[in-house]
Amino acid sequence: MLSRVKRRQLLRIGFLTATLLAVTEFSAALLPFLWVLKIEGLGAKIPAGKKADILTKFQASKDEPILNTEGRFFLIHAPGAIAAAYRKCTHLGCTVPWNKTEDQFHCPCHGSLYDKHTAVVIGGPAPRGLDLFHVTDVNGAIVVDTNPLNVLKRENNKWNPAHVEVPDA
Repeated sequence: MLSRVKRRQLLRIGFLTATLLAVTEFSAALLPFLWVLKIEGLGAKIPAGKKADILTKFQASKDEPILNTEGRFFLIHAPGAIAAAYRKCTHLGCTVPWNKTEDQFHCPCHGSLYDKHTAVVIGGPAPRGLDLFHVTDVNGAIVVDTNPLNVLKRENNKWNPAHVEVPDA
């Protein structure tokens, strides 16, 4: 025969079961946020093309930025350099497109404006310019490191010649 469970034991078992269930559900909901998500196209070293071809495109288009959708960046013809600007707005993280008619980057979410050559903020609520990915020249080919945890952050919102990693000469 089944022994009778006392009221106090039943409440304790019920409370522990409910607590365990709540902790399990909370953990299951929180777990995805604990992993750094690998966003497709980010985190890899992406070949962006031959340096000579990129400079020719800049010259033909009056330095219009070159979009790389795979790596989520724009190649920009910065002062004396080829740089890669991350398309993520520094205000709230919206994707920043190039606005050809305005000749500048224009965030559609809250109206931040960024300079065509340096990607520094020139208007709107963004606290600083677009972050820059590291760029290397590998035997005449431009390679962009799209690791978002290793970007060049410009806290003073100015172009710094120290950011030049691939000179345009």
